[in-house]
Amino acid sequence: MIKIEDFVISRKSGISVPINAVGVVREIDAINQIAVVFFIGKRINLTLSLEDIDYLDVTKTGKTHKYKICNVCHILKKDLEDFDVNQTDAKGRKTTRPSCKECRKSIDGIPLKLNEKNRLDAIKPKHFFICPICEKGSIPGVTANFVKDHDHNTGNGREWICDSCNTGLGRFKDDISLLQKAIKYLKKHNPI
Repeated sequence: MIKIEDFVISRKSGISVPINAVGVVREIDAINQIAVVFFIGKRINLTLSLEDIDYLDVTKTGKTHKYKICNVCHILKKDLEDFDVNQTDAKGRKTTRPSCKECRKSIDGIPLKLNEKNRLDAIKPKHFFICPICEKGSIPGVTANFVKDHDHNTGNGREWICDSCNTGLGRFKDDISLLQKAIKYLKKHNPI
């Protein structure tokens, strides 16, 4: 029996979410056999028949399981089929990316243009590098890695930056408003 706060997946097509969309049960009307479900990926509440949803044990998804929930669209998908392999763990198991192949298309955006790659290669730091964001100094390839940063909306190159800062920008989706929210959050919790 499905309860309030249980995770569920949609079973019905033709509603505002796709089949296998993951949601959380917010309300249940046992008499009328309906539930209000908050679907995480779409951030909407839908009132559905209990026949249109199935219980989902989220602890049985992800690594070592056949199915995984995409961290962007929040749809239950086949792990090694719908997600790209990211790396292999210490036990030799393949680890997949947290977002599915379909969602990766919008995350990855337009790749670095060839002429921009060549431009950045021509100005590649050789002996010493200072990241223009974190200002960490390093010996390229010895004490830190650095990468060609680019605009994922245009494919234009920006500059060489350290891989930590590149990862950080990627985690914030190169979105200035998200970075401003992060700054506001840090200021709130660091009143100095």
